[in-house]
Amino acid sequence: MKLVKGDIIRNPWVSDPKWRDFIFIRRGKNFVHTLRPNGGLVEDAQFYKKDVDEHFTKVGHSAGFDTMLREVTGEEETR
Repeated sequence: MKLVKGDIIRNPWVSDPKWRDFIFIRRGKNFVHTLRPNGGLVEDAQFYKKDVDEHFTKVGHSAGFDTMLREVTGEEETR
């Protein structure tokens, strides 16, 4: 599965909507690194690349993550 920073991916093994969606950050050597909101906090979560590629689904993209990334890197929005 082709993912870009800020894509929202869904873990199919979790039924509770509060815990099943993650924001993709990057692919590592063995793991996919994601962020998960948890009651106002943001936690890092890692999953095996094979599990993400075979079972997870892409359900959207986080515009808020894009905005945060632009502010942190100092990039100007281009349209």
